[in-house]
Amino acid sequence: MTAVSDSTVFAKAEAAWRVLWQRFHHPKTHLFYDFVSSYDTERRFDHLPTTEEIKRQYPNTNGWGTGMEDSMISAGVVMSMLCDRYDVTGDESLRELATDVFTGMARCATVSHARGFLTRSISPRDGTSYYIECSRDQYTHFVHGLWRFHHSALPSEEQRNTMRGIMAAICERMETFVVPANDFHFCREDGTPGLVDKMWECDPHEVARLPMIYAVGWDVTGDRRWWRNYCRHAWQAALGSTRVPLGMATVYAYLQEAISLEPLVALEVEDPALRDAWAGAMKFVASRIERFSWQCLKYTPLAIGDTDMNWRHWPESRREMTPETVKLLGGHSFENHRAPDIVVRECAAVREPAEALLVQCMAPLDVSDDQRQLLRRCVGQVDYDKSIAYGLFYCLAAYWKAVKRGILKTEE
Repeated sequence: MTAVSDSTVFAKAEAAWRVLWQRFHHPKTHLFYDFVSSYDTERRFDHLPTTEEIKRQYPNTNGWGTGMEDSMISAGVVMSMLCDRYDVTGDESLRELATDVFTGMARCATVSHARGFLTRSISPRDGTSYYIECSRDQYTHFVHGLWRFHHSALPSEEQRNTMRGIMAAICERMETFVVPANDFHFCREDGTPGLVDKMWECDPHEVARLPMIYAVGWDVTGDRRWWRNYCRHAWQAALGSTRVPLGMATVYAYLQEAISLEPLVALEVEDPALRDAWAGAMKFVASRIERFSWQCLKYTPLAIGDTDMNWRHWPESRREMTPETVKLLGGHSFENHRAPDIVVRECAAVREPAEALLVQCMAPLDVSDDQRQLLRRCVGQVDYDKSIAYGLFYCLAAYWKAVKRGILKTEE
């Protein structure tokens, strides 16, 4: 494996930083979008759904495949990264950038008439349109990012008050909707169960999400009600989190499990055995995800070129419609489109290994020399000027987490 120097990695991380803000961030909505359809600044978001398409919830109620399905995941990743960078550098210019990201997060948490409902994203076309279905993934990264911001030196007291209100509303929604009558779904905006919003009696990698939200709700608001809700779920979730099947190869799911576990390790101070269980689950995830960091060795430079990045022209990806799925759709249409190979390849060789390395830098474990070199390679080899999708967000998050832990050094 070719060695990459710390100074080279730092320079590449700064290139990724520039592209993050110039290409994927929209100043009108204060949000980051999933991919671009052009390197032209004025046309980069031409593919995003029209207000008419969103009004009829086309192509699906999650906005999957449209470029505005993961803005809250990205906001959480970027906010956490900003906090790490500030901890390392003390750079006061990061305060304004954190405010920008928080503005977009707060808007997505309050734009809906349904209290505590988080929208995945908001259309830059009118600044108000959104899809009516969210997911546990969006809430997981959103709450984690909010928690990191709350505990940093970056927010104002007004922003802290806003965070308290947002977390109270989210916890109230979970308490109201995540009940047996809804099969533990937090539900779409309209109150009907969605496809990816089941928060309890779910898969092992997802089981810590609900107690994490309640624990952060207590931490941010000071309301002991949410700590009691956390305690009711904690031990079952802690024990279940290490039962992920060995064959699971969904890298982002491992990262999201780690994201849900990190606050629990930090906030559990009343039961040392439970804290050890959360920390053990974190180590379990880090060891399980390690094998995916090697995917960065398959990276080859990519560029949009002649690739059609308009999702409306992509082949339809058929989702198997079980009777349960049809019931959950509740009369809504469902269509999804398969991204072109260039997007899939960038995800596999940039985003997924960076996610794997980020988890290892988060966990209370030493990072091996091999993984340290893979981290340098993962961040330092990418031509970010040609980046198409949001994999570079994870490269930056892994880089600044590694620098904060002393695993890598900056050029300075």
